[in-house]
Amino acid sequence: MAFLAGVDEAGYGPFVGPLAIGYSLFRLGDPQADLWRLLEPAAARKARRKPGAAERRLWLDDSKLVNQGPHGRARLERSVAAFRELSAPGRADLDGWIGEPPAGDPRLLRASPWHARLEGPLCPHADAGRARLDAAALRRALEAGGCALHALGARAVPANEWNGALAAHGLNKGEAHFELTMEVVRHVLRVTGSAPLRMELDRHGGRMRYAAKLRAALGADGVVTHGETEAGSAYTVTIGGRAVQMRFSEGADGQHAPVALASLAAKQTRERMMDLHNAWFGARLPQLKPTKGYALDARRWLREVEPRLAELELGAELVKRDR
Repeated sequence: MAFLAGVDEAGYGPFVGPLAIGYSLFRLGDPQADLWRLLEPAAARKARRKPGAAERRLWLDDSKLVNQGPHGRARLERSVAAFRELSAPGRADLDGWIGEPPAGDPRLLRASPWHARLEGPLCPHADAGRARLDAAALRRALEAGGCALHALGARAVPANEWNGALAAHGLNKGEAHFELTMEVVRHVLRVTGSAPLRMELDRHGGRMRYAAKLRAALGADGVVTHGETEAGSAYTVTIGGRAVQMRFSEGADGQHAPVALASLAAKQTRERMMDLHNAWFGARLPQLKPTKGYALDARRWLREVEPRLAELELGAELVKRDR
């Protein structure tokens, strides 16, 4: 038995709201199994609605593609709800999802009053019965190829924790992002024991060289570099005698099914946390429009909120990311 993992993030660019780092982990009967092909009966890239009939399959692709348009959120939630039901049957609550390993310090998360009570489901727009049916279809598709979804989750990093990570790394976003990603990688290493493992990760910005950083972050005995190009960087990382294959690829969420699923998990995590964020502020500042936290709209939101922080008894570090 071998494992294949995917890791990706959502929310690296915003000025407001959390970063989320998602991961998925599959057990493979055949290390060379093509998960895109196996999952095709139940989940497809860029699944399209046929004229006069709804697309019965889930969407499994880069979350930016799945979550676009007026029906994007519904597509995103249906896919995440199904895979969550497959990996953890009956555990569809947001609080459980956020609190599972590799969760961070809960005190940092709950310092923000909108995250003090993570009430409600992970996917509020998804139908529970539909999720069970979708999960059953996914299970059949994977089992036909001797595979299974072993785990699915996301590491939520609220603004105040992100700011602390930035401070620890001299306000270098790339360094902070890498170290938080390694928390997820270390979790995957722990839960897979000594079994063969391959990890696919989305490339971190323009970074091409990871060998020295992997050695330091993972306490590796050695790192063999197989290639470092603009398309991707591949390594064998030896940890306690265990050889782990790791690759950082440009556009990995569109190339590898586990990374696409990790992308969806990260995106839904950030979307739900922003739901709670906007609901909390909307209840106290009724004229304030919600924000997704990106670029110009985040600046608009901050201009309206920052003068009210003292009144709301909030520290700036809870609402504004330093970078």
